[in-house]
Parts: sequence; structure tokens; C-alpha cells
Amino acid sequence: MKWLKSLMLICLIPLLTGCWDKYELANTSIVTGMAVDKGESFKYKLTIETTEAREMSYQTASGLAPSTVSSLEGNNIGELTSKFNIMNATHPIYSHTRVLVLSEDIVEDGLLEFMDFFDRNREIRDDFAIVIARAGKAQDILKVTNMYKKSASLKLFTQLNTMQKDWGGAPDIKLNDYTRISNSEGQAPVLPAVQLIGDSKKGGNVENLKSEVPDSEVKVNSMGVLKNGKLAGYASLNEIRDMLFVQGKIKNAAITAKCENGEQNFEYRVTHSKTKVIAKEIKGIPEFYINIRTEGYLDGTQCLQKLRDLKAYEGFEKSIDNKMENEIRGLIQKTKQDFNADIFGLGELLRQQDYKNFKKYKDTWDDGYAKSKIHVSFNTEIKRSGLRKDRYIMK
Repeated sequence: MKWLKSLMLICLIPLLTGCWDKYELANTSIVTGMAVDKGESFKYKLTIETTEAREMSYQTASGLAPSTVSSLEGNNIGELTSKFNIMNATHPIYSHTRVLVLSEDIVEDGLLEFMDFFDRNREIRDDFAIVIARAGKAQDILKVTNMYKKSASLKLFTQLNTMQKDWGGAPDIKLNDYTRISNSEGQAPVLPAVQLIGDSKKGGNVENLKSEVPDSEVKVNSMGVLKNGKLAGYASLNEIRDMLFVQGKIKNAAITAKCENGEQNFEYRVTHSKTKVIAKEIKGIPEFYINIRTEGYLDGTQCLQKLRDLKAYEGFEKSIDNKMENEIRGLIQKTKQDFNADIFGLGELLRQQDYKNFKKYKDTWDDGYAKSKIHVSFNTEIKRSGLRKDRYIMK
């Protein structure tokens, strides 16, 4: 029996050990955002934002800076993430990173091989957003204080999610989405783009978050399209919304269209959207039939039609359908001529629905997309007119 007790004690020893890799909370700092620029002396310049927990809470805040921004240069991002104790006293924890900002120069030159580090590292989660900093440095995006969340990274992460859900103006691209699309055979990756508006030097001042009109703020204003790992160009906010309609990812959106007289406008609020795409090759040409159906309500009108007449709604619906079909066709033409990249993922749909014919485009889908025929049908159904029937002033 003694040998049995000894064996049980030996088996229990691994369960009684402490956390060999633990860090005391007082000796750690939470990284909420990272930015990558071109270095002056080395290949990359990595910037991290670490938050100060006491300043993040309104109950314990004392008016000091809510976060700290630090930068290091080097030739390897993985090495730089572990070297910040050169200037910081605490151990950085990267598992709570919410935003990765890439400078326009980095994306234009295709210097994105470091993305393999983020995808491979087990201490970094894959649910953070990736954005491009237009016309400026990526590090400056992390230096802009604000009233909401106080942290530049936390505010930008929430801003992107809200923009996508409320209006459809930002693609919901996290690290796992970027990796999947980059490795796909029938789709080109896209990334939301932001721009610093105002004085970048004043953006980091505590006074910036106390001001009613901040001296500096970060705006989501476009979307970058990547081709073969490099920046091919930008799409506007409306074009982002049109892309998300095709992909069936619109949750809510607002559409402004012309009245029958072609002068005044009316607004349509989309509450439900569903997209169905049929993909097949016909006589050697990939063809796609995109059918988008939306439901919603009238959000405001300057038109003189009386809304008690059902024919008025038919006119509104026809105006929206024509506008959106033309917009989406224009975006498709732009992606073919300017980008030569399938940002919609139509190639992936062809692979799923007609793999026999897709196989010949496996490594050359750009050529297949360039010659493809894409048919767009947009169908609107206005369910209600809001709290009133007719226009506020019928003149």
C-alpha cells in the first residue's frame, strides 16, 4: 500500500504547483492598441498604447493622462513587442488589444509580412480591428484623447463597430477575417481607413477630452482595397455600404433618393436586408445574379406626394431601386477597372456553387472577375411612413 500512496502523491504534485508564468497585476500594463509605421533607422516603428486603469474610471480619475503611448524601432515586430521595458517599467499584456493601425506607407509598399506574427502568437487574440491611417502617421491615431472611453484605441474599436451596425460605413474586419480573405482564392481583402482631423500635437493633451470641440479627432472616412498584399486604392463610405449590401452584411442603413420631380429628396431607413447570389459559368463567362431585398420605413421626405396614396410608395421604391442598382453597378465597374480586385467575394461563391468551372481560375481569379457578367437587382419594400402620413408642409 505504501507504493500506492507514493504513486498518488507523485501524481498530485503537478496539480499543486503554482502559476509558473504569472505576472503581478501591479507589474503589468494592458495594451489596448498598436500602430506600425516605417522606421527612420530601422524597417518598422511599433507604437503601443497602454491604459491607466485609475484614470479610465470617472470615480478614481485625478485628471492625469488616461493612457501612455510608447514607440520603438526595429526590423522585427515580434521582437519589438518584448522590448518595451527599454522605456516602460511594467510587463505589457497584448491579449486585450482592440486596434492595429497600419500607416499608409506600410500598406502601399506591401510591408505586411509581420501579420504572420499576430496570427501565430498565442498571447494575442484574433478579434481586434485592423485599420489604415490615411495621410499621416499611424502612431498619431493612438495619441488622440477623447471623452468616450478616454483611450484612443477603445474609442476607435467601438466607433468602427457602431458605424458598421448603424449605417454600414465600415467593413467588420478583424484579424481572423483578414487572414481568411488574404488566403482565399476568390476574394481581395479590404480594411477600413481612418484619418486624423485637426492638430496631431494637441490630440494627446488632456484638454482635448475636456473640450466641447476637440482640437483633434479621428474619423472613419473610407476603405482601403488590397491587391497582392499592397494598397490598390480607396473606396468611399457609400461604396462601403454598397459592398456590404452585396455581401448581405447590412444590419441598418439610410438611403437618400430623389423624388419624382428630381429636385427634392426623401430618406429611407433600412431595417432588414437579405442578399441572394447565384453564381455559375455560362459559355466560358462567370455570371452572377445578385438579388438584394430590403425592408424599412420612410425616415423623412421633401416630396409633395400624399402618402395616403399607395402609388406614392411605389414611386419611392422605384426611385430607391434605380439609385442603388446604378450605385452598385458603378462600384463593380470601379473594382474591375481601378483595382482589378474582387472585394465582394464573388469568386468564393463561384467556388462554392460551381467548383468544376472555378478550378481553372484557382490561381487567376482576377482574370475571371475582369470578364465576368454581374447582374444586380435591388428590391425595396417600404413598410410604413413613420409617425405621420403627409409631408409636414404640403406646398
